Order: sequence, then C-alpha cells, then structure tokens
Amino acid sequence: MAIVRLTRDRIEGDPIMIVVRCLACVVASLTVSALGVTIDYTTIENPGNGSNTNGWGAVSSSYRLATDETPNAQYVEFLNRIDSDGINPNGIYNARMGSDALGGITFSPAAFSGAKYSVKAGTNPNTVPYGNAPVVFVTWFSAARFVNWLGNGQLASAASMEDGTYTLNNQTSGAIPPRNQGSGVQVALPSRDEWYKAAYYEPASAHYLMLQGTNTITQTTVLYAANYGGDATPTLGPIAVGSYVNSTTPYGLRDMLGNVIEYTDTAGAIDFDVGRPQVFSGSWATPVAEIGFWNVNSPPIFRGATTATGEIGFRVAEVQAVPEPAVLPLCGVGAAIAVVVARRVRRGITSFPSLARRVLSFDL
Repeated sequence: MAIVRLTRDRIEGDPIMIVVRCLACVVASLTVSALGVTIDYTTIENPGNGSNTNGWGAVSSSYRLATDETPNAQYVEFLNRIDSDGINPNGIYNARMGSDALGGITFSPAAFSGAKYSVKAGTNPNTVPYGNAPVVFVTWFSAARFVNWLGNGQLASAASMEDGTYTLNNQTSGAIPPRNQGSGVQVALPSRDEWYKAAYYEPASAHYLMLQGTNTITQTTVLYAANYGGDATPTLGPIAVGSYVNSTTPYGLRDMLGNVIEYTDTAGAIDFDVGRPQVFSGSWATPVAEIGFWNVNSPPIFRGATTATGEIGFRVAEVQAVPEPAVLPLCGVGAAIAVVVARRVRRGITSFPSLARRVLSFDL
C-alpha cells in the first residue's frame, strides 16, 4: 500500500492534490472483485515489548497480521491476475493443488484468458469447501511472490511478483532472500518475532502464554482451539480458515496452533538450516503427542524453501507503522494513477476538467 502525504495547505487550491484526494476516495470504495484480494488484518499493538526467555517475540513497532491463513480463493485471484494465459511463471501453481485431494485449485488450460484457475468443486477430506480451506502445496517462494504482488498493487504483471518486499529475480530455490528494508512495500510474510508475538504474547500481563488446543470444533469457546491430530482423530485435512471464531490468541488471531504449518521470512543461520525459513503452528496432521513441539516453548523448526506439501501454507503481514494524521493511504493502483495524473497536468497533456472526468472512468 503506497502512502501519499497530504497537508491541508497543499490540498486547497491545488488541482493536482484535489484529484489525488478524489482518487483515494474512489480506490477506497472499490469492491473486492475490482481489487481482487482484500486481507482481514488484526493490529498487533504494544510496540517495544520484551522477548520471551528464548529471545523471540520482541517487536519494536506496531504491525498487522492476517487474522486467518491465506485461503485457496485468494490464491486463485493471484494466479488468474498474474498468469492469465496459464503459463505458470516460476511454478506459482503446483499440479498437486489440482490432483491431490488436499489441494483446492483447478487449472483448466482451455478456459478463457484470466480464468484458467478456479477453486476446486466439492470438499476436501475434512468435508470443507475448498475455497475457504487454506492454500497448500505452496513453496516459500510462491508465498513470497503472493505478498510481493499484493504490495505492488495486485497488478496483472508477472514482474510485479519478482520484486518488492523480497527481491526474487526468478529465484525458485536456494536460500531465502531477506526482507528489503526501507523499500516502502508494506506487505510481507511475518518474521519469526512478528509471528511469535501475535500468537503467544498476552499484553495485559506482558507474558507469553502457551496455546491450549482441542481438535473438537464444537468447543468453539475453548481458548486457542486448534485443528490437529491427523488419523488419530476425525481430522483428515485442513478446516476452513477462521472456523474457531471464539478461540483466538490474545490479539484475536485464529488457527495459530494447527490447521497448516506457516512460513515466516526468518532464515536459519546454523548448519543444515542456513537459508531455510523458520515455520510455526503445526498442522492438521500433527500427532496429538507432538503438538507440544509447536507451542510457545518449542525449539526452532525449519523447512526447505521448496517444500510444498498438504500441510504447509502461510498468512500475510503488513509491517509498516500506521501512518500519522493527515496521511492518506492508497493502494498501488491508486498511487500509479496519481502519478499519471500529476505528470499529465504538469505537462499540459490534459486539462483539469477533462482529467476529472477521465479519473472517474479510470480512462487514463
């Protein structure tokens, strides 16, 4: 999300600033179908909190984390926007998303351009409609491309997923790249500390709490209810994201113990784990006896960046601080239009009245 800073004295009497402000209103009112993906974020406050005894969890500023894991329906929007012709750049679509019962996305090469990918019909082995189940069979690199695309305004361009928060340049294997600092791109995969704080930190007591799980979905008032257990329980696959609506972390996030293992953008630095992303949560397939290994006091766990199984997914973070008063947020689309507006008025390419009419129809 781009940031356009407007002060009162710059808006009054300045036609360019008036148009930019109007664009903000137009963009803010666009429907989900017009913009594609809308993330339901939860704000993680209490900046400057201390770390837990393992050294994890301290975050110096407020940030936002997706309340739920990324579902298949949102990933389908990404695929169709990026890959309208179905050429599958850099393997963002895994064939097992269609062939495996746990995958939830169908590829139809004969479909119209921009509609090659669709949510799979029917339900997964856990009788969950595929659209609301978390996307699985994604590599870390595919998840990073998804957040680059979000941060760049959800453009219909494969290049928009290769740079931004992460500089990928067609990389599909090897050590994960670091998050680009100061790039102005806000959307990211959460870091180890961002994920850990959102899951375990209890701000009222300033302590880190252990998540207490149950895989009985009817017990929706049990704190931190989760979906795990595998074949030892009725849990045979992911459940719909956000199913445990009354069972959240202290900040209000769901499914942070079980359902799918989640990537972070923190890389290992020792021995075999160098360059591999740290992961959290456990999954629907985690045995009951092993769920404790995924809790607040668990050791660090890493997975290969090219690992793509029916147990691994991700959620999205927005890591830039909340803007100060008189700062007007625009999505990437609105920011790009604003640049065109300013250039055309200043160069005399178009007049302000005709420009205003064209802005309302997005005819730039």
